[in-house]
Amino acid sequence: MHSTASDGRLSPEEVMVLAHEMGLEMVALTDHDTVHGIVDARRAAFRLGMGFLNGCEVSSKALGTEVHLLAYGFNLGHSGLDAFLLTQQQRRNDRAAEFISRLKKTGDLPPDSKPPVPQEGKSIARPHSAKMLIDAGTVTDFADAFQRFLTPGCKHFVPKPLPDGREVVDVVHAAGGVVVLAHPGHQMPHRVVLQLFDAGLDGIEVVHPSHDENLEIYYRDLAYQHSKFITGGSDFHGQPKHGGMTLGDYWIKPGPEILNMTQMAPAAPPAPTNKGI
Repeated sequence: MHSTASDGRLSPEEVMVLAHEMGLEMVALTDHDTVHGIVDARRAAFRLGMGFLNGCEVSSKALGTEVHLLAYGFNLGHSGLDAFLLTQQQRRNDRAAEFISRLKKTGDLPPDSKPPVPQEGKSIARPHSAKMLIDAGTVTDFADAFQRFLTPGCKHFVPKPLPDGREVVDVVHAAGGVVVLAHPGHQMPHRVVLQLFDAGLDGIEVVHPSHDENLEIYYRDLAYQHSKFITGGSDFHGQPKHGGMTLGDYWIKPGPEILNMTQMAPAAPPAPTNKGI
């Protein structure tokens, strides 16, 4: 699930409230290349009685293919992970600036356009550029912006600078977490999955809006064959054109690898008594 800490529409707290309304019992916020929303999300999850798992979706590459890796259960505030994510955020911000520079040169954005100033711990993503194109009247909506300007193959497209998947695995493991391959059904070559297994990948996201029943069966079997655990999620962004309002539509029974990392609200202290006074 994603929030305004990256490219989601709802704040971390609003995502947790909606998750609770949908009947979820355990949740993880996995914003892109940032952990900025975790503290607020965890506080809200605990208040609502839900279990919470630290999470982050990290963009990387393997064999030249972009892959998204879900980091779960890491220690928040780990210096190595924080430094790595800071670099990731700067890469995203530099990319956004280059997108805008190119679009200004072609007249698709006004000459005085500037990238939004990122808040601390947050990064700029392509939806921010899409919003600028909408405000300028160049496109009609987010789908139009992505189709014409913000996807590979477009003449204005800026490739994303990506770390190697093995580096992501090593950083997350050092921070006490596990790494799961996100939505491999997004035309992920089998050789890339095997490369990530060799790099130390821990699990595979099997349940996802883009996976039909056949893909779920395929990736469950693949995980079993290679002794990897499985996860699932809605990939919720709160954007009608980006995954839709799918929160609560996708369910999976988490295995012990995830359950053992899940945090629960601290028990309330016992009520004071007058005994012994």
